Amino acid sequence: MAQPLRVLMVEDDERDATLLLRELQRSHYQVTCERVDTPEAMSAALEKAPWDVVLADFTMPRFSAPAALSLVKEHALDLPFIIVSGTVGEEAAVTSLRAGAHDFLVKGSLARLVPAIERERREAGMRAERKKMRQQLLISDRMASIGLLAAGIAHEINNPLAILVANLELAAEQLALTAPPAEAAEVTQLVQDAREAAERVRLIVRDLKNFSRSDDEEKTGPVDIQGVLESSIRMASNEIRHRARLVRNYGAVPPVEGSESKLGQVFINLIVNAAQAMPEGRIEANEIGIVTRTDDAGRAVVEISDTGAGIPQNVLPHIFDVFFTTKPVGGGTGLGLAICQRIITAHGGDISVESEVGRGSIFRTVLPPAAGGSPEVAAVPSRVGSARHGRILVVDDEPMLGLTIQRTLGREHAVTAVTTAKEAYRLLSGGEQFELILCDLMMPEMSGMDLHAELIKLAPDQANKFVFMTGGAFTEKATRFLAHSSNPTIKKPFKTAKLRELVQSLLG
Repeated sequence: MAQPLRVLMVEDDERDATLLLRELQRSHYQVTCERVDTPEAMSAALEKAPWDVVLADFTMPRFSAPAALSLVKEHALDLPFIIVSGTVGEEAAVTSLRAGAHDFLVKGSLARLVPAIERERREAGMRAERKKMRQQLLISDRMASIGLLAAGIAHEINNPLAILVANLELAAEQLALTAPPAEAAEVTQLVQDAREAAERVRLIVRDLKNFSRSDDEEKTGPVDIQGVLESSIRMASNEIRHRARLVRNYGAVPPVEGSESKLGQVFINLIVNAAQAMPEGRIEANEIGIVTRTDDAGRAVVEISDTGAGIPQNVLPHIFDVFFTTKPVGGGTGLGLAICQRIITAHGGDISVESEVGRGSIFRTVLPPAAGGSPEVAAVPSRVGSARHGRILVVDDEPMLGLTIQRTLGREHAVTAVTTAKEAYRLLSGGEQFELILCDLMMPEMSGMDLHAELIKLAPDQANKFVFMTGGAFTEKATRFLAHSSNPTIKKPFKTAKLRELVQSLLG
């Protein structure tokens, strides 16, 4: 079967152009050709269609091969450029090759024409593949750096946020106990508003941590699709709020087996794409719809739709291709949908699109259900019985957080708070005994992990009393430690009720 070959011919002599075409047509090519002989005509041809090869005469009355080669470079195209001329000497040929031409043939001696085209097309394909790989590596490195930065920021926010959340809850409790209802109403409302705002920040930080996990940190298991969608909506809210109304229609779906952060990456991408398919400033007219349902095969289906411009039918087959994008230069890499497809396929699912120009698009993701039923819920070891008074050691490098935990637990327990692991080690190595040790995982100089390791050797009974407080284990060491530790953990920022419940269960 003849292979298609798109030839842009820079030639002013129609007879010479015909000879070149005959030579190509004798080969296995089905040739599509356009002949140009001016800079304006060549620029227009380069802009309107993709080409496989440029064949250029060296000298013409209004144009030349060097000028044509410059135009190809101006358009940032890596096209095989072959000069075919009968009037140019060796010095000019060498100069052209140094300038970027790929080969030089003499008119009337075209035996090398087809082999030269085949060779240069192969090499151009290899260059394009290497360029794609370099771009993918650069994007992967950039995403890894962004993920590390996001995890670090989330960790730094969590300590002050934990103090804020806990103290607001303590303030609300104190108001309820001490202030007359009439006098406390306005202040209670202010505290409640602040608690709701802090809760929004807490959810954003949690989402940031989840979506910035590296592959090494990633845990797979039953995932709550609607929970991931809500996290994705929060992460994409800045794109949504200026462009469209968001309409949720959540039907029951089974949990799916997989990675929460990777599925979140898919849904964020699809939601942002839906928002960007619609112009800003028409919020009431624009709509993003998110639908979940279970299909007849028991699979989880997520549909993300928009009322934007839609995708032309000739473009639809290519939207999941690597580096294909309809966005303007600088507006996208062309990797987003390709990565989405790769992630969903790796989860055993499928992603597809329906679109109509002028009416919008629907991206449909289908995922198989998890084998084990419902999503995992972090559990606290349960010990039956009422809470008893206990001695509790709090180890955290944030002094205000230690003070807040003292306030939270101090009515029922004797709480000692220290700000370094070394100080805690001095207490414990000196014979102090505690029923519970609430210890931050990541601290300067000596971490909670290091303290725990020392106590396993010195006082293993105290090491067993550890509960690790973490605002995000984003180092490889911390991730491995938590994966193998049998000690309970509590994530910052925690609510006072959850902390009390944990302490009660462990001291009950």
